[in-house]
Amino acid sequence: MNDILEYDVYVDIDKNDIHLITYLLEGEAHLMSVRNRQENGFLKIIVPKDNLDDALKLIRSVKEEAIKMEVIKVEPHNGIV
Repeated sequence: MNDILEYDVYVDIDKNDIHLITYLLEGEAHLMSVRNRQENGFLKIIVPKDNLDDALKLIRSVKEEAIKMEVIKVEPHNGIV
């Protein structure tokens, strides 16, 4: 059985804001892991399955308050960091 343990959340964000968003999102311990900008230009964030709803709420709240960004897609983690 192939249980999903983590999800990849791809966010469209200006490259100049990545440093700030990393501090803001990783400030909540063990909620998510901000990785790096992918070849497609989106920022990849790895989120444990049990934290997905909370992580998306936090991303949306930061978006509304401070930084222009958009969640582009959420998919099961592919094992690649």
